[in-house]
Amino acid sequence: MKSISPKIAAAGSLVPKRNDMDAILSPEPTLLPLFTSLRREPTRPVALRDPSFDQQFDATTLFFDAFHCEHSNRIVLLGPPLFNLGPAFAAMKGVALPSHTPCPFELRRLDRHMQIWLNAPRGTTRLRFSGTLGEFEVAIAPPAPSPFRGRRVIFTLSKDNEIEWIRDWIRFNRDIHGADAVLIYDNESSRYTTRELLSAIRSVSGVAEAAVVHWPFRYGPQGTLARGLWDSDFCQLGAWEHARRRFLADARSAMNCDIDELVLCTDGTSIFQKAESSPFGIARYLGRWVVATDEPNSANLPRHRDFDVALRPQMERSRFFLKRDVVACFPKWTLVPHRCPDRTQWKVHTIGGWLPARLTTPGVGFRHFREIGGNWKYDRKVREPSDPARHVRDEALARTFDRVNWSR
Repeated sequence: MKSISPKIAAAGSLVPKRNDMDAILSPEPTLLPLFTSLRREPTRPVALRDPSFDQQFDATTLFFDAFHCEHSNRIVLLGPPLFNLGPAFAAMKGVALPSHTPCPFELRRLDRHMQIWLNAPRGTTRLRFSGTLGEFEVAIAPPAPSPFRGRRVIFTLSKDNEIEWIRDWIRFNRDIHGADAVLIYDNESSRYTTRELLSAIRSVSGVAEAAVVHWPFRYGPQGTLARGLWDSDFCQLGAWEHARRRFLADARSAMNCDIDELVLCTDGTSIFQKAESSPFGIARYLGRWVVATDEPNSANLPRHRDFDVALRPQMERSRFFLKRDVVACFPKWTLVPHRCPDRTQWKVHTIGGWLPARLTTPGVGFRHFREIGGNWKYDRKVREPSDPARHVRDEALARTFDRVNWSR
């Protein structure tokens, strides 16, 4: 796998750099304003939209990326849901170029996500679509061997996270879980370039493969815990399916984990081992918040290893009269990609359409660090007075920190 400059890249093409191990990839999106006056319209009622909704909503991206899938003639185009554009697109005609072969397509409608699948002759470099939506061409990235074949990969979406946080996140997963590869989707960071981010990743010892994907799409309006309002955040779900289809199909295993999250196994084993040895090839686990109860030292950048106080579980009965921890974090997962059924969807907290992904793995959990990360959702830096009824020292986390080499 090779590297490119995002500013000069053409539709995901790759240009050689120093070696084949690392890459910066910049997909070329297909944008509605290039060929039509139509736009994606939100499904959320106007009364439930906050003042920033329109600014955050992605009304113009038709496809994030389009590429050949390795091992087949199939091409996949990934994008946000079509919504009101659905009937017009379903009636479109597709033609492969340069062969001019007609290409009927399959439209898959997923949660906040859409995929177009089709077969095309070898050598297809572009697709031409025509119909009531307009006429336009889509560049198709060529097939390429997966850079992560046989690797244990940690992957995430990130924006402006501190470089030292990212390096510490890699070091932890390297030493505790045996991760040897890193894939980061950079959502338009302004504090450093994608090349600087890639260089930081490569500076960590033990990273055999790495890639940074320039992912310049609007994250999307947030929802609420109420059902039906998580309807407009397309960016991360698109990145997850892009990672799955373009990079991780041949990975040994892959961990979905944010920079402010660290996974622990109570028996001290690797989460990758847990997933690889599980009956269905997946481990899924809840999280606990790790907080700070003292006054911050403004002179020092907080680091993961500075914090080992967790929120105690708060058990309450649900509407179904089952007890649950109301302060637990929503689940995350690690899986073996080739054991995940094709028609499922990689989502942030589960695998959509796959019953085994609804189970949780005993003896596994992740820690969610309130002090690590920005305040883009809400102010996470407001500290509470220490309260034994609410806070407890996380002995397992403290012991695990001692197993990490934070200096290399």
